[in-house]
Amino acid sequence: MIHAPARRRPLRQRLAPLFVIGSAVGLSEARPTLASQTLEFQSGFMHQSGAASTLALDVLGQGQAFVPGRYRVAIQINRHYFGERELDFHVDPDRQSLSPCLDAGLLEQLGIKLESFASSLEAACVDLPALIADSKIEFDASTLLLSLAVPQIAMRRDRVGQVDPEQWDAGINAAFVNYQVSAQQGTSRYRGSTSSDDLYLNSGLNLGAWRLRSNHALHQNTDGQREWTQAYTYAQRDLPGTRANLTLGKTFTGGEVFRSLPIQGLVIASDMGMLPDLQQSYAPIVRGVAQARSKLEIKQNGYPIYSTYVSAGPYEIDDLSTAGGSGELEVVLTTDDGQVQRFIQPYASLGNLLREGVWRYSATLGRYSAASGLDAPLLWQGTLAMGSAWSTTWYGGAMGSDFYRAGNLGLARDWGRLGALAFDLTHSSAESGRGESVQGMSYALKYSKAFQTSTSLRFAGYRYSTQGYRDFDESVRERSRDGKFAGSRRSRLEAALFQDLGPASSVNLTLSQDDYWGANAQQRQFQFNFNTQHRKISYNLFASQSLSDERNGSRRQAGLSISFPLDLGHSNTATLGFQDNAGRYSQTARLTGSADQNRLSYSTALSKSDDDQRSATLALGYQAPFGSVGGGYTQGNGYRSLSLNASGALLLHGDGLEWGPYLGETMGLVVVPDTPGIGVLNATGVRTNAQGYALAPHLRPYRQNQVVLQTDQLDPEVEIDNGVTHVVPRRGAVVKAAFTARKVNRLVLTSHTPAGQPVPFGAQVSDAQGERLGVVGQAGQVLLTTTAEPQTLDVRWGKEAGQHCQLQIAPQSMEQAQGYRLQTLTCTEPMTH
Repeated sequence: MIHAPARRRPLRQRLAPLFVIGSAVGLSEARPTLASQTLEFQSGFMHQSGAASTLALDVLGQGQAFVPGRYRVAIQINRHYFGERELDFHVDPDRQSLSPCLDAGLLEQLGIKLESFASSLEAACVDLPALIADSKIEFDASTLLLSLAVPQIAMRRDRVGQVDPEQWDAGINAAFVNYQVSAQQGTSRYRGSTSSDDLYLNSGLNLGAWRLRSNHALHQNTDGQREWTQAYTYAQRDLPGTRANLTLGKTFTGGEVFRSLPIQGLVIASDMGMLPDLQQSYAPIVRGVAQARSKLEIKQNGYPIYSTYVSAGPYEIDDLSTAGGSGELEVVLTTDDGQVQRFIQPYASLGNLLREGVWRYSATLGRYSAASGLDAPLLWQGTLAMGSAWSTTWYGGAMGSDFYRAGNLGLARDWGRLGALAFDLTHSSAESGRGESVQGMSYALKYSKAFQTSTSLRFAGYRYSTQGYRDFDESVRERSRDGKFAGSRRSRLEAALFQDLGPASSVNLTLSQDDYWGANAQQRQFQFNFNTQHRKISYNLFASQSLSDERNGSRRQAGLSISFPLDLGHSNTATLGFQDNAGRYSQTARLTGSADQNRLSYSTALSKSDDDQRSATLALGYQAPFGSVGGGYTQGNGYRSLSLNASGALLLHGDGLEWGPYLGETMGLVVVPDTPGIGVLNATGVRTNAQGYALAPHLRPYRQNQVVLQTDQLDPEVEIDNGVTHVVPRRGAVVKAAFTARKVNRLVLTSHTPAGQPVPFGAQVSDAQGERLGVVGQAGQVLLTTTAEPQTLDVRWGKEAGQHCQLQIAPQSMEQAQGYRLQTLTCTEPMTH
């Protein structure tokens, strides 16, 4: 018999007592421990039938003993997840609980200093609280989680982040591709109709421990013809015992000692990511200011490796994937009206500086593989760096070919408050194509320092070369009689400065200058930016000198932009800009903003120059779960231009094909079977698709990565046992992070006895198999999680006859509200057999 309630309270108010009761039961069962006697609770405080009160509280006191034995448990130390281990648990007679057997080897892996306790480590099981004062051990039997707390002074910081190589995961077999595609169509009264289209592909294939990587670009050359270029195509795998990677194919040499070179061959090089956090080191960030909506391209060693469109104003590219620890990046900005700016950004760090006892090495054998049609001679190279005492690192190397020899020796040292300084010298001897032999020396000085005044200086640095010195690529260009060979370089100056000026202001400067033997002209470029903010108004003062297509040519520009927010219902910013571009003055008014939770971005601008040239620009972009799309239109005096661009990623695996906005070097495939719309905390904006798959684009190789599901907005009918998992990928791996989810029915039942009274508070509700499902709360209400099939529930509030009844439920026929199924039922007398 079903009774409809006379008056209903809001659902949240009706469910609140049930959540309190459910929480109490959950707490009583969350931490079962070994106890000498059963806990007993007094029921006098409960104004309720004595039998029901006693029965409810007896359940809270019945803790099941966790018997001694061997269990696989998760371990965390000082709240940092370490991994899983099988440990023996024995009864601790002093604490009347289970204690784990921790041997000295495990404590060493956990990063605990054991040097001072040699005499106390002979036992098979080390008593950690007795060994180290104030250390603690807690074991949660319900989740099999062992938590250790050790004072920081007893921890080895050089082990922070290190993971046992046995836990490194090569991941699943998979294929993926990152794509960037763009097209532009324009007309001009001077150049007529013009068009261009570009396609950039970064693809990969993972098979077991091997990783195949390739970078291709389809673009138009200077003659207007489309051509495919290939920056790299290689197979790679890690060599755990050597802390190195093996690379076969078309790749780049490292740039720690000599300049990075493109080669086809074999490279064995140390992977610093396998070391603990404090023993690692750098990736370049490209910053600048665009004067108008522009296509931005980045090339390394002549190969295009990156392309995107940037709006007018400051930009920052921080997702580059470069090869080599130093070298040169060519940044090309092309505006819609065809103006081109070129920057060369040298990138380097004092990566030569290593901690004491750390080694880094590389060995290379292959053919030189330049982007242009140069000779491809055989090349070999070897480098070695060793961290030694007194904060000093020795490094050096040798390289050669049939016409070239070079040797390098250097010393780097941390001088404390004075900064880090490195000095090296290189000797080379080479034969030109005309049979002449030249040799010379090159001296390099590098300096880096972060001051307490929030100043970061990287003087990276100054190199002077005698007239007979040649880098390997210079020697190849000279032998090939390449027109870009400007003669041997005499000196090179590089500097980068960043300074904070209070909480809202900063200034940064990058500078490089080259000069050559036999030439008076210097090749100088710089970028200067000053940013500040006052009362929500931002000011940006910038100046730069870029390279031009003419030999030793350059172009200077300077400007000021003022930005302030607008309250137009969305996130909007207005900007006024004033520029001097090589003597051509212009003013720009721009409006930028976003909508749809920042997924839709837009920009519109009006510009006018001193020669009465006017232009208008409109650009739109949208970030979708499968990728991003955008477009822009520019109309000016005598020209117009339309551009479209899109980017995204695809991942093919054993269970299907997934789409995403981007995939990094090391990635994760999140699997919550048949559960769409679940967010991933580690990946902003990423949610599972209809099949329950999502892409986590960035994971740290050789490190514990915590993958966390956003379960706060989980559908009430979806139940996930554990929304957190940990993965340890090898470099370049695609690891699967799988979660168990299931569909359930959550019921809110208002139950009455056959006499019409609410079922007593504390009554136990069980299924036909005797498994306890819930506890009755106030007014006879109970919150249950069950399957969808009709079934009979047993309700019991005492041990006497007449103190139990049965509920007949059919979840699929119940009323639904906010994910819960609601019904008021009368409990019937138990059926007799």
